[in-house]
Amino acid sequence: MKLRIVGLLAGLALAAGATNAAAGPTVDIGDVVIDGTVSPSNANVDEYFGIPYASQKRWMPPAKAAALTSPFDAEDYATVDACPQSSPVVVGTHTLPQSEDCLSLNVFVPASATPTSKLPVYVFIHGGELQLGSGVEYFPVNFVGTNDIIAVTINYRLGALGFLAQSAIAAAKTNSFQNVGDAGDYGLMDQQFALQWVKKNIAAFGGDPGKVTVGGQSAGGSSVLLNLVSPGASGLFRGAIVESGAFQLHNLTTQAAYETAYGNPFVNAVLAATGTVDGINCASLTTSSPAAKIAKCLNGATVATLLTAQTNVFGAYGIAPDTGTLIVPNGLQQALTAGDFPHIPVLIGSDLNEGRYFEPGEIPFAAGFSTIVAAGGPANYDLANANSFCSGAVCTYQQEVNLFLTNQGVPAGDNTTAFDKTLANTDYKLADYPDQYLAGSAPTADAGLAQIGTDHKFACNALDATTDLAGFSTVYAYEFQDPLAPPTLAEPPVTTAPNNQYGYATASEHGAELQFLFLFPFTDSLSADEQQLEATMQSYWGNFVKNGNPAKGATVPKWPAYGTKGEVLKLVPGPASPSAFTTFGKEHFCTIWEPIISTE
Repeated sequence: MKLRIVGLLAGLALAAGATNAAAGPTVDIGDVVIDGTVSPSNANVDEYFGIPYASQKRWMPPAKAAALTSPFDAEDYATVDACPQSSPVVVGTHTLPQSEDCLSLNVFVPASATPTSKLPVYVFIHGGELQLGSGVEYFPVNFVGTNDIIAVTINYRLGALGFLAQSAIAAAKTNSFQNVGDAGDYGLMDQQFALQWVKKNIAAFGGDPGKVTVGGQSAGGSSVLLNLVSPGASGLFRGAIVESGAFQLHNLTTQAAYETAYGNPFVNAVLAATGTVDGINCASLTTSSPAAKIAKCLNGATVATLLTAQTNVFGAYGIAPDTGTLIVPNGLQQALTAGDFPHIPVLIGSDLNEGRYFEPGEIPFAAGFSTIVAAGGPANYDLANANSFCSGAVCTYQQEVNLFLTNQGVPAGDNTTAFDKTLANTDYKLADYPDQYLAGSAPTADAGLAQIGTDHKFACNALDATTDLAGFSTVYAYEFQDPLAPPTLAEPPVTTAPNNQYGYATASEHGAELQFLFLFPFTDSLSADEQQLEATMQSYWGNFVKNGNPAKGATVPKWPAYGTKGEVLKLVPGPASPSAFTTFGKEHFCTIWEPIISTE
């Protein structure tokens, strides 16, 4: 799922490019000395950026990184290559370079750590639909300093370069990641290779390779679940944190189906746009041509050609892992219900209003931005004005529900007139979504549709995943609920304080919890109550990394395990305190959605 956080950490941007080799921290990992820098935002934390953990060739498993020249300069985040993607990656005032030589990681270490410290380690996998982002965007500086742990953020191959499944690039020989005939999931291979690097090298930074927790948000959270069920990742971590990452629980597809739906159309698009490679007229080939020739053309295509074909073929959400391979033998739900995963502690959760991040991009804008905002959002505008979403007519709310669910991929057999009527008039009735930015707090259809998207895509999948995991592991479940959380996007600009971007409150939208864990530019806008929640969440996450129990260690409110009662912790800002509740499924109408998502 998409998550773009731009304009990140302007204070760090001032430090980018500066060198501090004489006074800065260093780490000797055996074959190379790595020069780092003292964090400009927390003098008690040292930072090491862009350390290569692997080398790669297109659509091949990762391999050992080339030998580094010692000392290796890891002081400047602004020079760290992001993996190729369709959008620029902006950190502070810097646009990161992009290249295929992008398999690097970043290490954040308490300044007091020594090679004998044996500190617990948190490895974070970034989100972004498996198409966007970089580990450099995330600065767990205060999280590290407060909890006396080490944090690692990583890059991994994205988009078609990371997840293409097509027979022309299938493995010809068995290797540690693939059986003969396997294709796809190269980004997951990178993640596991990074975890192997951590296991081998983190002790030099002061970490304990036996006390590694892996976590991630959105597509990164989904990656955590996939690594949990992947045989190759067994033993590489002892705990898992999944933030808004269960959305692929039921809908991962086989390699063959993925190849038919996306792999073959992508290859045909690349071939048509590629000239002559090694004497081969690529445009004359099709997916039925000899695999060796297709592979040469694919490897000879420019990154720009690949990204254009990716956008045209995969769309916003087509990039995904495939199953039935050595690295992902089974679907997530199949593996979790069977208990086919290491039974380690898991911290898992979602945000109350996930869909508010995505909904504006799923409704055509029938007017200018300012007009849409004034109307309470694109769907709310369409209730009073003729528009393209409803074929040139004024929409009804029930009609919008139908069209929205169609865009969400709900089959017509489920998305019936009677079903839509029940949703629009009973479960998600318009009156339940008053908009503080409209006159008289009139309701907005956009918030209603967004909550439908929240429950269908995120909440009920999270409930299923949590229940499945809790059958075998100790699980701690949460829901982030801050109605005034600052928006997760810096663009488009917030039009009305505190959290109005598209005409209605963004509230606890997808990714809203990240600013309570990482250092971002809008963290300063947190209220005093939110800052208290920020400190509590960092303690919870830190306790889990250290102890496998979020409430063990620093003084924090009680967090019971999910267990047989189905207790979920409500993460709220003051004056209330985080507390457990057992009505998560009821509040998200999961009895309605589970029969639908179970067949996706």
